[in-house]
Amino acid sequence: MTYYGPLIKEPNLRWPIVLAAGIITAAIAALVAALYYVAMTRPAVSAHGVPHLETSLRSGDAEFEQYRHQLAINALLGTEKVHPFNNLAVEMTGTIGNNTGRTINGLEIRGALLDRNEATVRERTVVVIPSRQTALEPNEVITVRILLENIDKESDRARLRLEVTALSFADS
Repeated sequence: MTYYGPLIKEPNLRWPIVLAAGIITAAIAALVAALYYVAMTRPAVSAHGVPHLETSLRSGDAEFEQYRHQLAINALLGTEKVHPFNNLAVEMTGTIGNNTGRTINGLEIRGALLDRNEATVRERTVVVIPSRQTALEPNEVITVRILLENIDKESDRARLRLEVTALSFADS
């Protein structure tokens, strides 16, 4: 089989096809960029609310205050990451030690980024137990990571706070 050249021999007939191909390619690229932007800026927690433990001890309970001080929060570290489209995220990492003498089967943690006036810049609450592991035995340590997303780069970011907001015990 021999080659006879392009199928469309007239230059005047070829440019609309090249133009149409360029427009289609640009539309596909714009669609992919838009979908990526939506995926990166979508909140990590659903719009239905903050996850929480149903049956647990919470702030205000005398028993909760007693046990909250027996949970050791150590090695709190924050790492700033710049995501595409110029969004800033802070990944908080810390360890929580169970010094209560009881097995914990429900643990809810709140991570917050504070400014110099102790006002909250961004916060997120996560259920660590039973979501990441089934229980935290006495004298056991768990590593907790909380990602705070969509932070304004110009915001005053002074310090991090990691606190226990709810807990429940296996023998309760």
